[in-house]
Order: sequence, then structure tokens, then C-alpha cells
Amino acid sequence: MEKKKIIGLSCGRLNGNSEILLKEALMAAEEEGIETEMIRAMELKVKPCTGCETCTMLMAKGKESVCAIKDDDVPWILKKILLENAGFIVALPVYHLRANSYFEAIHERMLPIMFNNPHILKKNYPGAIICVGGGEPEWTPLGLTSANIFVQHAWRLVDHIQINFSGRPGSVLLYPEYIERARRLGKNMAHAMSIPIEEVVYVGDDSPVSCPVCHCDVFKIPGRLEEIFCPVCWIKGEIRPERDGLKVVWEDEKTRIPRFSEGGVSNHLDLIKGLQKRFYENQDRVKENMKRYEGYKKFVRPES
Repeated sequence: MEKKKIIGLSCGRLNGNSEILLKEALMAAEEEGIETEMIRAMELKVKPCTGCETCTMLMAKGKESVCAIKDDDVPWILKKILLENAGFIVALPVYHLRANSYFEAIHERMLPIMFNNPHILKKNYPGAIICVGGGEPEWTPLGLTSANIFVQHAWRLVDHIQINFSGRPGSVLLYPEYIERARRLGKNMAHAMSIPIEEVVYVGDDSPVSCPVCHCDVFKIPGRLEEIFCPVCWIKGEIRPERDGLKVVWEDEKTRIPRFSEGGVSNHLDLIKGLQKRFYENQDRVKENMKRYEGYKKFVRPES
């Protein structure tokens, strides 16, 4: 029988505080008989997406989607965490309100893997998130939100934690409550690995207004005040005042088909294909109009 495995992705400093908490979670899972591995993004070559659209244009033409960037380790990282039979924990620092750039560079390069392997949207393995940084909650509001944009594509969320802490590498060890919380996350993941994926539910911390899918509490108000949407999952809810505070009532139908469900992604891909088709049908017109902008050459560079 194949041993259960969890892969950890550390996007912070080597031996930094987010990496320490990830190691604690992985070691706690090992105590429950789970095999673990860890990828350190900062010791690999990671390049950002250039927005060239090679992957989406190939997908729109019905061809195999590939990334135009060939000289870094991001495709290997994504294949490892998305296609192996394993659970997943990502740990990342929050330097300025949201997930750091190493994480985002990896996250934004996932499209070719998803286009070629749509089965990952079935979310057949559990996942969890560890965010560290800021020092105070008002400096980390988008940490879990930005991390969930990635995780919600391919994993069933079991737990996530935002540690509002800032300090030199290793100083998290002075706070035993943070170490214990990371251990609990690892144990939660180990338990989720031992039961059928259909029975896996979120067991992390929650609030009365948390989104029922990604369990974040950042909302978008598109129009009238009572109506809100989760910016990650794009499910709809209404804010209702109660005697002891506010409550959010979520729309059941949208909760069953959030943005990163198979149905939600399929609808979005149809939109992308339509946009690409419109471009191909009007290439000559675009090429002619582009001359106006290609003629602007007032670029500046740092002096050598």
C-alpha cells in the first residue's frame, strides 16, 4: 500500500519563520505516519509570468498548453505539487498586506498545468496554508486571501493560519503558541489524508462572517450595501444585522459552484476562448492600430 504523502512549499527565507512553522506542521504530520517532502522556492530559479499569453492562445486553439519560459524551475515546482498524489501545505511571508512575490510568481504560472490537467479542479487532495508577517492584523488582511486564490484551484482546504508576527529568522521560536498552532495544522492535514476526500471538511479557525468555501473574511461590495461577494470564490451573500452583531447569509447555489470549481473555471475558459477568437478574427485591424503605440519611444533606463 502506497504511503500517504504531504508536500510542503516554502516561499519565504531559508530557515525563516514561515519555513520553521511549515517544518513543524510537516513533522507533526510525520508523527501520524505521513511521509513528507519540502520545496524551498528561494533556493530555486523562479521567474515571473510575462503575460505573453502563449499558454492561453494554445489552449484556445485546442493544442497542448505550454509556458514560454523554459529556463527556470517553476514548471517542475507546479508539476510536483499539482500532479503528484499528495496533500499540500504552502507557507509564505506577508511583507506588505499580501502574499510575497516568490509565491505570486509561482502561482501566476500555473495555467499551462491546469489547462492540460483539468482533473486537478476535482480537488482530490487536502491542502493548508501558513502565512506569517505584519505584526498586526491590519497589516496582513490579504495574506490568506491571496494564498487561497492558488490553493482553491486544486485542493480541498482543511486549515489555514495567519500568524501576525514579525521578527528575525528564528524569533518565532519565542512564541510557543505559534509553534503549537502549526503542529495542529499538520495534525489536521494528517487526519484529512487518512479519510476519504469526500469526508474532508475545513477544521481551522473561522469567524461568523467567513466565506464558507475559502474561509476568508475579505469581501467585495459591488452595489447595494447589504449584498457582498467573496473576491476569491465569487459567491454571494447578504449582511444581516443581529442583536449581537452582523451575520452573513450565503447563497447556497453559488456556494456549490464557486469560482474555482470545475463549472466555474469551465465558464471562464469559454470566455477566454471567445476573446482569443475575436483577436484572431481581427488581427489585421489590431496590427494597423498598434502602429500608433509602437511609435512611442520615450523610454528611460538607468544610466550605466
